[in-house]
Amino acid sequence: MKFILPSVTACSSRVGYITDIRRLPGLVLETPQLLLYTKGGSIPHLTYEVLQMVSKEQHALHIPISTVAHCHEAVVAFGKGIADFIGLKEYLTFCSIHDPAAVTPHGFNERDTVSIWSRTGRKQLDPDKYMDMIEAFQPDMYQSLCDGDTNPTSSKKRVQKSINRSIAFLEKCLERHEKSEVLKESAILGAVEGGYSIEGREDSAKYLANSSVFGYVIDGLHSNGPDVEQLTIEDVKPVLEASLKHLPNDKFRVLQGCWNPETVLSMVELGMDAFDSSYVYTVTERGGALIFQNSIKNLDIPSTATDVSYGAEPKDGSNLKPDTSIYAQSSYEIPEKKKRITDDKQVTSVVEEDKSVESETQGPIVESPEDTKSQTTSLNRKYEISLADKKYAEDFTPLSRSCSCLTCKKHTRAYIHHLLQTRELLGPVLLTM
Repeated sequence: MKFILPSVTACSSRVGYITDIRRLPGLVLETPQLLLYTKGGSIPHLTYEVLQMVSKEQHALHIPISTVAHCHEAVVAFGKGIADFIGLKEYLTFCSIHDPAAVTPHGFNERDTVSIWSRTGRKQLDPDKYMDMIEAFQPDMYQSLCDGDTNPTSSKKRVQKSINRSIAFLEKCLERHEKSEVLKESAILGAVEGGYSIEGREDSAKYLANSSVFGYVIDGLHSNGPDVEQLTIEDVKPVLEASLKHLPNDKFRVLQGCWNPETVLSMVELGMDAFDSSYVYTVTERGGALIFQNSIKNLDIPSTATDVSYGAEPKDGSNLKPDTSIYAQSSYEIPEKKKRITDDKQVTSVVEEDKSVESETQGPIVESPEDTKSQTTSLNRKYEISLADKKYAEDFTPLSRSCSCLTCKKHTRAYIHHLLQTRELLGPVLLTM
């Protein structure tokens, strides 16, 4: 397997591709790459046939070990690896340790073991047990065992333990990897640890820079689960830059977690290559729909116009073509105006077609108490609406007029609200699509 970058620059966005995958000859995966999040070996709420309707592009599968640990013995008996076992053998598989959509309990890792939380409870994995699972699953890529139990509040002592243990685990995993006949075509990724310590990040990255790994997982930034979407690029940029500047520029980089879309775009700009889709799962589980009110139909935008905001003229006096505006869409209607409150004055700003979608202007929309009460606290109102809200009971518009998926073409907000209220299984299926 090879990761190829036409151009290489430190700490900046890059476009590349993964090729020469022995199990999947002819497959080329472009980066930045979406790793399709799986739970128990399947993409939540989507059958194989529905997945083909959603996207005919070839993606990689993200398979957290914690969600498939219970079927280890069955996969061993099957003998053909996890991709064949789950019936998705045409997809590249990447195995990680923890489920990014579920909070990982803090404080359960020990000197020689890492705790995972499967459907049967807590399991303790040392490097040998972990590599036994990896050899049974035979993934195309996998993360080395590591202690990533750090977050913004972790102590210096906890951070140092995380680094030391992860290095020791990597050495043992590499030793097994190099001796294994089953894994000779698989790629191993080392975990960069260090919590939010700049010094710790640099130490971990410098060590990994000299190891014989295919790429890196930037780990230890959070404890997984839905709260990750509240982290902003400002929260993580210093430690990401400290990690990346010491790593070889030509190796693959993965970042896991339910990051919100804006943060993902910023991380691509910093030079990350792959992200999982667990964010989609968490939004679906709370009855949310993503309705990005924009489309970019022409990317031939003057470089001097990158700072242009809605309704403003480019600094050089040139005009953007109508279709290049990120607010442009063929079916978009003139938005209504509402007043917003800022710290010192009222301002009038443009609101998208649904009042629960907030524009870039700061300050909350002034709503009635009933509307405010009905909003979910975790709702990201820039691009998400909660269809569990009763205000959609008689809203017969599509989720998004600019989307061509089956859900938006065939169904209304009112219908999906009904499905959620009656707990019909079709509700999460349509939201995931």
